[in-house]
Amino acid sequence: MLQSMVGFVLMAALTLVSGTSTYAKEIMEDVHAYYQQQQPPLSVMPGNTYPGDVIFVRSNRAMSVTLFAQTYRLQPSRGEYIRMIPIPFNAKPGTYKVMSSDKQFAASLTISPKKFAVDVLNVSNDLNEMRQDTKRINADQKKINAARSRSASVPYFTGAFIQPAAGTLTTPYGYQRVVNGVPANRHAAIDIANKTGTSIYASNNGKVVLADSLYLTGNTIIIDHGMNIFSIYAHLSKLEVVTGQEVAQGQQIGRMGTTGFSTGPHLHYGMLIGNTYVNPQPFFEASPFQWK
Repeated sequence: MLQSMVGFVLMAALTLVSGTSTYAKEIMEDVHAYYQQQQPPLSVMPGNTYPGDVIFVRSNRAMSVTLFAQTYRLQPSRGEYIRMIPIPFNAKPGTYKVMSSDKQFAASLTISPKKFAVDVLNVSNDLNEMRQDTKRINADQKKINAARSRSASVPYFTGAFIQPAAGTLTTPYGYQRVVNGVPANRHAAIDIANKTGTSIYASNNGKVVLADSLYLTGNTIIIDHGMNIFSIYAHLSKLEVVTGQEVAQGQQIGRMGTTGFSTGPHLHYGMLIGNTYVNPQPFFEASPFQWK
């Protein structure tokens, strides 16, 4: 009930005034402070999730929690402690306890079963050989890891994320890839196909932490949205932002293309918690602060 009321007030504030205005920020801070006073010592949202998804842990007491026999340190943000925790693809369905490290507080988490289809992809020998050049791949991965090594503690965003391009969803999230008959990495992003030059938009407010031409992903943009949440846009034909630039939701940041390891013009769009890909769909449906 409390979460619904806070969500209603927050959405009303965003509807009535611009999210960048001083008045809007004051309203959001008041709503946030009220939530802080009323929320339980430890909460997990959503309470029911799936392998490959992500949960949002919030606490006004605990500074670290345990889950899957691992300890996760929460980050201070606006007077509380928060963390996004990815759910591994191999997580077994069942009910778990997210427990504060001192074992004083706990919240229930249910992981429901989910099946992922197989995506068979046949590529040319030249493209297939690209995947074998580990030296160039590892060099790019160092750039990517560095770009995602830091994130703003306070979110740049207020509302839900938007789909970053118009087109046809050709590969949904989580498909197991088989390339030229050989099992490959899981496709932990979504592919949206359209014509070369189709506009690509920032899915939410944030700061560009990488805008560069990379070996496998071609022209690539990574945006930090705060709270260790990042979005990635790959295979672009053109980059229209630079590293360090702040962007607004819906701002055009590039053009669709087929650069890097790609069989046709499309956008490879992913959302990550640090360096771990997660399902973007919950972010399209609502802000993490409004998950239930």
